[in-house]
Amino acid sequence: MWLTKISKTCVWCISLTIHFAYGIIEYDLQPLGNLNKIDVRLQKGVLFGLGQVRGSFEKVNGEIQFSMKTPASSIGSVLLDARTLRFGYHKVDGDAHQPVWLNSFKHPKIEFKLKGLRKEHWRGNTLNGEAYGSLSLKNKTSQITFPMSIKYLRNARRKFDGKRGDLIVLKGQLQLSRGAFGINPGRMLDVIKDELIVNISLIGCSNSSRPLLPSRLFI
Repeated sequence: MWLTKISKTCVWCISLTIHFAYGIIEYDLQPLGNLNKIDVRLQKGVLFGLGQVRGSFEKVNGEIQFSMKTPASSIGSVLLDARTLRFGYHKVDGDAHQPVWLNSFKHPKIEFKLKGLRKEHWRGNTLNGEAYGSLSLKNKTSQITFPMSIKYLRNARRKFDGKRGDLIVLKGQLQLSRGAFGINPGRMLDVIKDELIVNISLIGCSNSSRPLLPSRLFI
C-alpha cells in the first residue's frame, strides 16, 4: 500500500515538473492590480504649450499565458475600461471622453490581444523581444508591435498578498496615432499632436510556484 502511495506521489511530482518546464502557465493581472500601470502621454501642440499631458487608467484586467520552454509562443489579453482614463485636468478629463475623442461611454472596451513575441533575446536575466498582436480601441482594431521585457520572479507572490505563486513583470512602450483609431482624426493638432505614447508596467500572478529547474530564465 505504502509503495503504491509513494509511486503515485512520484508520478504526480514528475508530471508537475514537466508541466512547469514545458507547459504554458497562466498569469492573472487582477490579483495585484494596484501595481499595474498603463500611462498615456499626449504630446502638446503649439497652442497648448510645450511638454506632455499624462493620464492613466484606474484598473487593468486580463491574463498572460507564458510559455517557459518557448517564450515566443506566449499569448494573452489586456483589458481596459476607457471610461476610467484620467489626466488630472478637469477639462481634459471631460473632453477626452467626448464622442469626437474616445467616445468612451459608447465604446468603453479597450483590448490588446498578445499573439506572441518576436526577436526574443536575453539581457542579463531579463527576456527582451517584440510583442505583437491586435489593439482594439473605439471600435477599431489594428495590428501593432512594440518592445517588451519580461522578468520572472519565482515564488514572489507571497510577498505581496500572502498567497503561493510566481510573478512575471512585463514592461513596454508603444507609440500610436490617435487619428488611426478615429480619435478626432486630423483635427486640433495644434492643441494635441497626433502621436501619443503608452507606457506599460504589468505584474501577473500564477496560482502555484514552479519547481526549481535549471534554466537561464528562472534564476
